[in-house]
Amino acid sequence: MKNMPLKIITILTIILSIFIIVVSYYGAFVFSTYERDAASMAAQGIGQDIVDLFFVVPLLIVSLLFMHRKNKTAYFIFSGTVFYVLYSFFIYSFGVHFNNLFLFYCLILGLSLYTFILVINELNGMDVKEWFTNNVPVRSIGIYFILVALMFYLLWFKDIVPAILSNTIPKSVSDYNLLVNPVHVIDIAIALPGLIITAILLMKRQRLGFILTPVFLVFTIILTVALIAMVIMLQIKGISDETSVAGIFAILSIISTVLLVLFLKNIRITGI
Repeated sequence: MKNMPLKIITILTIILSIFIIVVSYYGAFVFSTYERDAASMAAQGIGQDIVDLFFVVPLLIVSLLFMHRKNKTAYFIFSGTVFYVLYSFFIYSFGVHFNNLFLFYCLILGLSLYTFILVINELNGMDVKEWFTNNVPVRSIGIYFILVALMFYLLWFKDIVPAILSNTIPKSVSDYNLLVNPVHVIDIAIALPGLIITAILLMKRQRLGFILTPVFLVFTIILTVALIAMVIMLQIKGISDETSVAGIFAILSIISTVLLVLFLKNIRITGI
């Protein structure tokens, strides 16, 4: 029974990966998938589907295999990847207009949620803090998390607050014919507070901070790669020629990667 949680995680991950492959293939290569969505939304969906198919699924499978080998780094990479899937398919489930893949969106959202809970529970049962030396750059990573959270809070509030004050609808909602922007919801309610809380926990050298820090770094890396793919797809489709935002995402991806490497290189030993 000792390995039962990992067996459950493995089963859930296999199902999750199959569903993501199905959804991503149809989203990327079947034109009718996003026919009810705005052209910009459809292009971004295709870009993200390509990243999910050729980057996220392999990352899930490879990190899971290394988890079975008791590799500590693999646990963090797997957890961050699953959180990215959870984040992304919250947006798919509530932001993409109803299509033939709706049930898959819901199932992936649920599978990723429970897989994430299980793997974080596994890590919480381990003495993760003792895996690391005292040279972890806790202050640098903590400040980075707070700055990123504040940057996105300002970005979203710039869109939301004027609309509230003028009793209108934000452009990011009206342009896509949405009820609300699900990115606003999950960022303001979950992701950005999570970054700030994790930053505080890490700077205070709390165990949960050491668990969540690499999770958020991996999540940020994958998300920025997906965002870059969205920008590229908007250009390919001739919808936008704006490239500066891709540069910002690339910088965030590079910084997150450097900080992740600096964090993980302080693991005392590889095995558990």
